[in-house]
Amino acid sequence: MVVKVYKRGELHPGRPLAGFWVHAAFESPGTDYEEDRISLDDYVGTHPNAIYYARVVGDCMEYSGIEDSDLLVVDKSLKPVNGDVIIGVLNDSHLLACYIEFEGKRYLMPDNPKYAPHLINEYDRFTIEGVVPHSVLNQRRQNNVRVNRLQQLLRIVRTSLSA
Repeated sequence: MVVKVYKRGELHPGRPLAGFWVHAAFESPGTDYEEDRISLDDYVGTHPNAIYYARVVGDCMEYSGIEDSDLLVVDKSLKPVNGDVIIGVLNDSHLLACYIEFEGKRYLMPDNPKYAPHLINEYDRFTIEGVVPHSVLNQRRQNNVRVNRLQQLLRIVRTSLSA
């Protein structure tokens, strides 16, 4: 797995934050108003100096909704708990995995059946570089799947209305 790390300052310090709630159905009449500015750093963590960003390369966590080229928010201030997605270094290689404690042992679990879990043993050199509390999903990449699903839903609704 390759990890692309973005340093502080490489991303713009703040983007406009809309001054309205986005409704999941129809556009809000307040879409022309802007209230404040938001920084992704401030939104995703309470310790902005402990936050960094990494780009995913690979599909080891796709069943957790983390796909190739997604942007990960990594927080070094969080202590990992059972089930957290983490960035770690195992024997000099960076990895993305789910951290699992089970029956007194620690595992690095990919969330894709194509990959095997790794039992962390006493011979491994392993450190956790940070916990992934958020990811940024590329919604455009989901278009084909979404369109097919919604077209099927429209067919069902249309059939039930005409019956």
